[in-house]
Amino acid sequence: MITVDRFVSIAEQVSQSIAPQWPLSQWVAVNPFWHYRQQPITGVAANWRYCAGNRLLMSPDFYWQQWQQNQIDAGLVTAEMVQELQQKTESRELLPQWRNLSQWVDKYQQRRRKMRWNDEVVLQISQTCGLFMQFPTRFQQAGKDSSLYQHWLTISRADRGIETLMDEADLNDLFAELPDDPHELISLCQASFLTEASDYALQCYCQALISDLWGWAAALAYQDARQQSQWVFELLCIRLAWEYILWQLAELTNAAVYKQLQQALKAQIENCEGQVAHIKQYNDALWQWQMAYERSQLNALKFSPATSEVESNKAPVVQAVFCIDVRSERYRRALEKAGQRLGVRTQSKGFAGFFGVPLAVQSKKQATPHVPGLLQPAYYIKAPERKHSVMSLLSNLFNTPVSMFSGIEALGLGKLKTLLTGVPGKLATANDIAVSGRSICQGEEPASVESLVSLCEQALTGMQFNSFGNYVVLVGHGSHHSNNAQRAGFNCGACGGQSGALSARVLTRLLNDSDIRQHLLERGFDIPAGTEFYSALHETVTDKVMWLSDSVPERLQRLFNNASESLIVANNASDKPLKNRTDHWAELRPEWGLADNNVLFFGRANRLKSSETVGSNFLHDYYSERDPEGSLLTQLLSAPGLVANWINSQYYCSVTDPGQLGSGNKLLHNRVANDIGIFEGNGGDLRQGLALQSVHNGNDFVHRPVRLQVIIEAGEATIHRALAGATAFNELFQQQWITLYRLNAGGELCPITAE
Repeated sequence: MITVDRFVSIAEQVSQSIAPQWPLSQWVAVNPFWHYRQQPITGVAANWRYCAGNRLLMSPDFYWQQWQQNQIDAGLVTAEMVQELQQKTESRELLPQWRNLSQWVDKYQQRRRKMRWNDEVVLQISQTCGLFMQFPTRFQQAGKDSSLYQHWLTISRADRGIETLMDEADLNDLFAELPDDPHELISLCQASFLTEASDYALQCYCQALISDLWGWAAALAYQDARQQSQWVFELLCIRLAWEYILWQLAELTNAAVYKQLQQALKAQIENCEGQVAHIKQYNDALWQWQMAYERSQLNALKFSPATSEVESNKAPVVQAVFCIDVRSERYRRALEKAGQRLGVRTQSKGFAGFFGVPLAVQSKKQATPHVPGLLQPAYYIKAPERKHSVMSLLSNLFNTPVSMFSGIEALGLGKLKTLLTGVPGKLATANDIAVSGRSICQGEEPASVESLVSLCEQALTGMQFNSFGNYVVLVGHGSHHSNNAQRAGFNCGACGGQSGALSARVLTRLLNDSDIRQHLLERGFDIPAGTEFYSALHETVTDKVMWLSDSVPERLQRLFNNASESLIVANNASDKPLKNRTDHWAELRPEWGLADNNVLFFGRANRLKSSETVGSNFLHDYYSERDPEGSLLTQLLSAPGLVANWINSQYYCSVTDPGQLGSGNKLLHNRVANDIGIFEGNGGDLRQGLALQSVHNGNDFVHRPVRLQVIIEAGEATIHRALAGATAFNELFQQQWITLYRLNAGGELCPITAE
């Protein structure tokens, strides 16, 4: 018999395994299984498929279709694989899945013309969480309602509507008898209906319960990490409390249903390990197809043989450092070709989009990080005071689908033209934020010159400049469109869902400072006096570039304009329809964003010659001969390597399981509780993951379900040294959440084998 303390421990472990979801203003792509990276992906996939129905693999029909359409290389497939896959497509076996008590009650009770219990439970808890987060000063101060569980209990005991809605006269009495302490609740549940449950069965049960409210759990996990609360655990206890109530209700009112509940739960507890093992065995063949499919996509990449460094030692006139974002890859290619057309020696580089500047913007209410989600800001810049103009308030009326109607009521026909032609979105250029040595602070005090020099030194080391050209441009990126609650996710993932404008401006300002340059010279960085740094912002919908620096030379502007124009022509589009797409609130697909990302390459970007794969690759320039110990590579795997995994995993899961790990129809998105997340419609759980329109064009998926494939241009010994120091990245690799290859001098990809 399991002890109560053990049950509590399992519930806490499951609660702590939920990956956080950032608020909408900082929304970034997250690997929903991040906390499971130390376990094999095959086991996690089988476990969550049983507990919650989550899919980390496509259906057998998908792989069969790809095979029939020659999208999977025949050399990677055996006759046995084909035979087994064909059998799976024909049999269409339904895999087992754990059912919570609310689901069993819905099955056994005749609830015609009544709301289903599982739907009501999710709706009631979700609305309660919304109130809790919407009015923090009311519910989150010390006192009786200081915890989420107590807040829910207070509301549930006072709400007579649920009893009437569900037509259950004993419901309010059962709420009144619930314990005030969630730990005591766990003890009651353990004694009532979980006396025979094993550790494994309790883990499955807790995962199944939390999956009903996974969106809220992810949002609350973000809050827990920042204020040392246990709201996810309390959410799980709330969901368990409903199970306890339904168990008691059946015992009091319906002997036949109660007996069926006992039998069903007993069978699940006894068989759960065997059921998960069966799913894992069923999936084994599909994982073989998944790996063949992924390797087939990788085979489309073509690399040129390595050449000597003699030619590259000649300094280019223009050097442009872009974020490694896959949308920047297209612009990098276009810029280099524009340089060839205009006779301007041009080199592009890929680097993390926050340019190594761990910043946050400090306002009166909060600090907004401009760093990857796993990093903490080290420097702060104060935001200017903002006055809300009449136009900004009116614009907010048209910022969400639901508020469109209130906007029309408030403004009448006078706003009809704007409604039809679109409401301008806002591209964050950070031009209203003062950037100077004195404005960059560490804590409350201005940052010292020494710390700012060290910041620049670290950034330049990561960029691995061999020489400096006349013009060095730091190019951040941002996305400009309206009516998208998840718009932050189309900005820079390395900048915490913000645009890269502020980071580019700050580093440009520092690198142009003569005093800082003198200190850098003492540390081995000889920046010529004639080298000027500029900052710019790549707008990823229209592919226009906005200059963030003053007095940009005409020669430089002409080069970037030429690149932008070539991309517009290549996309068979013009500026006007692109602009209309960005500004129109009714546009569901202003851009595909990072759709079809699948490769992260650390090496010389000019070795990648596959034009048909442009727009799918995260490109981070890396020169292993300048990093003999692999220390820089360790940093790259630990920062941009993890950001790329989060982005790729979010897109991957939004395709393999759009129903539960995606966020549904963008047209129905509504912001919830101070923008903590979104509903699809007006209720249910918070949605997580990407909207269907971000991965699907109406006919087919535009993102291929491929786990991140990492390619490193370095010796195998260097790679293994770097892996040893990059713990989290190495865990992803060892447990097959990502695949890893070495690019050799001949242009061949050599798999790196996990230990």
